[in-house]
Amino acid sequence: MQTSIRRLAVMFALSLAPLAPAAQKEEKPAEAKPAESKAAVAAEEVIRRVDARMALKSDFKSTVRLREKRKDGTEALLEMLVFRRDSSKDLLIYITKPRNMAGGGYLRIGRNLWEYDPSVGHWQRTTSRGNIVNTISCEEDFDRSHLLETYEVQDEGEETAAGTKFRKLFLKVRPGMEASFPQLRVWVDPDYNIVKRVGYAPSGRVLRTDVIRGYQKILDPAADNRPVYLMREVLEVEEAEGTQLTVRYDEIELAPLSPNIFTKTWLEGRFR
Repeated sequence: MQTSIRRLAVMFALSLAPLAPAAQKEEKPAEAKPAESKAAVAAEEVIRRVDARMALKSDFKSTVRLREKRKDGTEALLEMLVFRRDSSKDLLIYITKPRNMAGGGYLRIGRNLWEYDPSVGHWQRTTSRGNIVNTISCEEDFDRSHLLETYEVQDEGEETAAGTKFRKLFLKVRPGMEASFPQLRVWVDPDYNIVKRVGYAPSGRVLRTDVIRGYQKILDPAADNRPVYLMREVLEVEEAEGTQLTVRYDEIELAPLSPNIFTKTWLEGRFR
């Protein structure tokens, strides 16, 4: 265990000082550094290891809490349950708070993402780039990590901040693939955790900058209790409007889920 102050020092050095969160305790993966030089690891292999550290065999359930702060000072608090079955790429998001949005949600069927409005009992197809619950978040914020599957990877060398060397990589969406951000730039720490990512439009315009404030180590029971490292809290900042969104992943459970959860009928039944 260590406080987030050390991580914040790194974030300051990465030119994100204005976004610094309050100090809080968080768990940093206690794992031995790779024997080989980080720079000697191929760019695609770095991203493969990033994906592998977060890969799950078990079904996933988490309470996700969001706090959105807009430039005009207004705030919104939201809460939802996220269900995932990575083996079949199933994803369901069920909104629980605020009251006027409770009962709604999102369901992915194949490559299609559907949004449910319980007030009219209507389903509407949306896209992976669409905002979730009218915030700056998107589908990929709650999905499995599949960067190597989605993006081509280009090495941009190393960048040192606060005495730590980070691998800097540029990712461009592969032909035929869909992604919330057509281009990404990520900074990866020596333990193969992403600590910062910037999403770009095809033109190169910055859309969103994320700071990953911490990770949590969890044992995957379906993979012989292999440790996985899942994001604990992410600060997302939209470039155009200056909107800030804090996304916190709490109460994570890795256990079998009923296949009925990943159906329109299940979500419709929550509001009745």
